[in-house]
Amino acid sequence: MGKEQEKQARIMLVDDDELVLSSLRTMFEMNVGYEVLAFGDPLLAVEALARNPVDLVISDYLMPKLNGIDLLKQVQRLQPEAARILLTGFADKQNAIRAINEAGLYQYLEKPWDNDQLLLSAKRALQEKSLRRQLAEKVTALDRLLTEFHELAERQRRLEQELEMAARVQRSLLPSHFPAIRGFQVNSFYQPCQAIGGDYYDFVRRDGRTTILVSDVTGHGIQAALISMLIKTTFQDAGISASGPAELFAEMNARLRRFLPEGIYAAAAVLWLDEGGSAVRLANAGLPYPFVLRPSEQRLDEIPLAGFPLGMFDGRGPDSYEVRPIEMARGDVLLISSDGLREIAGEQDELLGDQRLRQILNRLNGQTGAELIHDLMSEAGQFSHNRQLPDDVTMVAITRT
Repeated sequence: MGKEQEKQARIMLVDDDELVLSSLRTMFEMNVGYEVLAFGDPLLAVEALARNPVDLVISDYLMPKLNGIDLLKQVQRLQPEAARILLTGFADKQNAIRAINEAGLYQYLEKPWDNDQLLLSAKRALQEKSLRRQLAEKVTALDRLLTEFHELAERQRRLEQELEMAARVQRSLLPSHFPAIRGFQVNSFYQPCQAIGGDYYDFVRRDGRTTILVSDVTGHGIQAALISMLIKTTFQDAGISASGPAELFAEMNARLRRFLPEGIYAAAAVLWLDEGGSAVRLANAGLPYPFVLRPSEQRLDEIPLAGFPLGMFDGRGPDSYEVRPIEMARGDVLLISSDGLREIAGEQDELLGDQRLRQILNRLNGQTGAELIHDLMSEAGQFSHNRQLPDDVTMVAITRT
């Protein structure tokens, strides 16, 4: 206990001998400046204890009406945190031992006492009380922190359960497989960087034609996942009636522009595959340019296509989106991916990027779409040392069979 704390301490002295009481009071007030409550009547002292908090009680043992042990037991009941010292005669040692057992005595001193020893005992008793109080406060604070930790852990557990449920719902929105298309084989890959993500792919079948959409909402996480659900509805509605890829994008853009928050949009690519044909009609709205791997010619073609992301601007008609027919020979693979593939980071935080991606694709040229996706992600994992993905990764590969 520091000097400032000592001055603020309040002690109670109880002794039926007025001369002793006065001597004790003077000693404590002059030497340490404690606030002193002095009582010659132990019953009055008990009454005062019910009204006044004290830090230390020093009591004589042999007193009329109420002896020191019973008084200190009352102190223990009324103010259990207050330290307790008993002054006894030589013949009262047995009673002192009883006081230790029954009244939680801090110390007993024999009469006649040494003033320096009594002052030191009082100071140590107050220090111990202060330390107990500080310890109790720290224990209380620790209990509060533990309670908060358990509450946070429980909230985290519930949040993880809800995210897992949301992830299951989102996965259920993705097609479990693509339909059989004569002349083509379609394979896909999807991995969000968090439990749920903003990448999405889907298809619509109509009159022997399959329309495939790949999209990437800005950002990731819950907001992006919710918007991907909106894109599914928009695509399924517009895909039934659209007469071509550009018309599909124009209709989706108009609908999404009405509902997407400011600054949120969706990059996308769409493919039209006719049953038994050899060409794919392709349009792009802000996704990274697709690649066509042509093993018979040992060639890798990048397909640049103009088009703004969906929901970014008003009034974008079909002429805002370039459509290109891609003639495909047997064994050719058309690969569409979200930008998360290029954003995979290496050990020095360098990105996989376009140039490294082209090098990998050139090495893998000649594989089917399924093999290409598998080996591409395997090489990307080696490049990143299988670290957490920084963004969602989605790929769709169309192999001409």
